[in-house]
Amino acid sequence: MAAIMPLLFALGCGESPEDRTRIADVEAPVSAAGDTVSTSRPATVYAPLAGSLARAAGGPDGRTYTVQTIANPGVIIGEITGGAPTDTSITPTHDLRVCRPFSQSLVPSRDGGVGNAVVWLSGVASGPKDDAPRRARLTLDGCRLEPRVQRVALASTVLVNGRDAMLSRLQFTVDGEAAPRTTVLLSDVGQIVPSDASSTTPGLVRVSDDLHPWVRAYIVVAPHPFVAVTTADGQFRFDGVAPGRYTLHVWHERLGTQEKKIRVDGGVQTKISVEY
Repeated sequence: MAAIMPLLFALGCGESPEDRTRIADVEAPVSAAGDTVSTSRPATVYAPLAGSLARAAGGPDGRTYTVQTIANPGVIIGEITGGAPTDTSITPTHDLRVCRPFSQSLVPSRDGGVGNAVVWLSGVASGPKDDAPRRARLTLDGCRLEPRVQRVALASTVLVNGRDAMLSRLQFTVDGEAAPRTTVLLSDVGQIVPSDASSTTPGLVRVSDDLHPWVRAYIVVAPHPFVAVTTADGQFRFDGVAPGRYTLHVWHERLGTQEKKIRVDGGVQTKISVEY
């Protein structure tokens, strides 16, 4: 996943002991499949990301993405496989009146698929308008953020909803940027804070609470329609793709990264499978 805007996540920041143990369990390098050209393990996944999501905003000649009708477009139907359900046990250390122990699924999986993987194309110059909703919701409830991973379009508004009776300080960061894109303070039950500062430019934004280090989520700010978060069965689909050659990128917070060179032909469904 190549470099314009570094997205060097420090996923280990603020982990619970249980989280660190689970990461160590899967630190063997992930396996390459087909013509996959690069992989990395979870401990080093963030450096290879290195801004390819930002670079995906333009074609190979450097032009920004242009909305236009594509004659005889192709379709990509894909699946990310190799998953097994993986839960992490979280034991909060303070604000225990609100924060009780819970388990969180970091690798949702059904029928061998990998859920919550972020998939995107780079090298896309033009295509349909991104019709993703311009409002998204991020909810802090029971000392956990939901959804864990979500996609938003550029210039979207994220409605941050606090349902816990405690003070939280959510920071929206892209590692490599000089400062958090924004900080949202929550203190009242039912509080809703709208924010559009996190979606000003493409990137993979980590949301964390520096008062409760086990709280975490990710927001994928998409530069064009060809960005997806997989369902639990690992499925994704891109319609209206201009014929050409692209790089398909896959990122998962626990399993690492994959890249695959693909070709899309006009009027054809291209089936892609990437295996961890």
